[in-house]
Amino acid sequence: MIPFTQYVRGLAGDDDLVRLDGPFEVPVDVLAAEALRASGPALRFQRAAGSDLVSGVFSGPDQTHQREARPWSRLSLGLGLDPEAPLVDLLETISTLGPAGGNTDPTYTSRAASGRDIDAQDLQFPQSETDTWPAMTLGVASVSTADGTHWAPVHGSVVGGDTLRVRVPDTLSSLVGEGTTMTIALGVPPAAITTAYLLAVTEQTATPIQSCGVTGTVPLVPTNGGLVPSATEVVMETTVVDCKPDFRSDRREGWEYVIESGPLSLSVERVRTTENPVIPVSPVGRPLADDTRLTGLVTAAALYHRLNNYWGISPVEWIMLPAEAELGICFVASDVLYGGFEWQLANILFSFSSLFDTVVIVDEDVPPQDFGRVLADIWLKSHPARDWTFSEPDAPAATRPHYRRDNETGSRLYVNAAWDPRWKETYIAPRVTFENSFPNDVRDVARVLWDEPDTAPGETTENESPH
Repeated sequence: MIPFTQYVRGLAGDDDLVRLDGPFEVPVDVLAAEALRASGPALRFQRAAGSDLVSGVFSGPDQTHQREARPWSRLSLGLGLDPEAPLVDLLETISTLGPAGGNTDPTYTSRAASGRDIDAQDLQFPQSETDTWPAMTLGVASVSTADGTHWAPVHGSVVGGDTLRVRVPDTLSSLVGEGTTMTIALGVPPAAITTAYLLAVTEQTATPIQSCGVTGTVPLVPTNGGLVPSATEVVMETTVVDCKPDFRSDRREGWEYVIESGPLSLSVERVRTTENPVIPVSPVGRPLADDTRLTGLVTAAALYHRLNNYWGISPVEWIMLPAEAELGICFVASDVLYGGFEWQLANILFSFSSLFDTVVIVDEDVPPQDFGRVLADIWLKSHPARDWTFSEPDAPAATRPHYRRDNETGSRLYVNAAWDPRWKETYIAPRVTFENSFPNDVRDVARVLWDEPDTAPGETTENESPH
């Protein structure tokens, strides 16, 4: 388990984090979104008062541009892997954090967030020009029941020094009532925030963390709201005062496009922090934001695990929901087991997730880090007349693509961009060469210019006849 502050220092040590000194004339979320758009490093906003903020620590560079780093390199480091670890290693590691099929005895250590007892406003959460109140993102909500402790992602606003308005999964809301104690942990180890997202997107928030692999990885500490990671930067103990508050928010974190969520009004009873707290923030709603990247990676991990246990064998090499497409498309590299397997694979993926309405199947030897190769296989190996298959126009609506509004239905699409050994030779795209790319007369002129560079088109050399 890597504590959050150690993780941030590791990013800085790898030259993948830049420190910015305040005060900041431009809102933090604008700076964070611009850094992500430009495929820049993670940012640490150092401030004279309040907590330090970090953005981009769970995200990564735009994969449609050539970069040495990979979009999942930062999270790989946070989960104890090498930053250059393959995507499959990360997906398998994420899967081990979730429900393990049995109870795991937690490891308990002393609480890190015990240095200060402060007011919620003293943390000085970021506030953009369009925000009425400071925004809190990338938190983990903890609730204790007779079955154990339950985790879920949480975000919201700080309304005064003693009130929070937050959004949590409906499955977590069903476990609480007015007067229930809920703990919100900020700046938790990467393994903990990843677990919260994994439980949310797989609709297993009702599963106690004592039945998850994370308890064997992350040392915990008890609070009034249940267990939280001992290495947590900020612990906010709250009480639910209204389960159906009369307020709405247009702000949605990435996981809210997978499951239903709703608001809660919380009364802040106590806030404990480390001496110099560091809190992650995400420019919610912006492309490549941390919450979007986390949602894509944990969804890919869940799908990878389910598919490779579906047939009793493991035909799928990797799965990726690129944040560049804002999760509206799913790429899967797989062995084609039999005729029609591609169709079955695509339909299983559609049934397991509503984030995307397009599935692209590529050959199992296509590397996920070479996104250009992945995209190139669509036009090189698939023909729109044969290999692009649309469903009926009344398929269930995908929740993430922007062009879907008001739960409208539409067609789903799967593209078979894998070689079919039964194809006739005439079906296979020819290799692009000089000989088959240009007409004969163009090639003749090109050869003349190559052999006699001083000869203009239409002229002849002294050794040639015009006829």
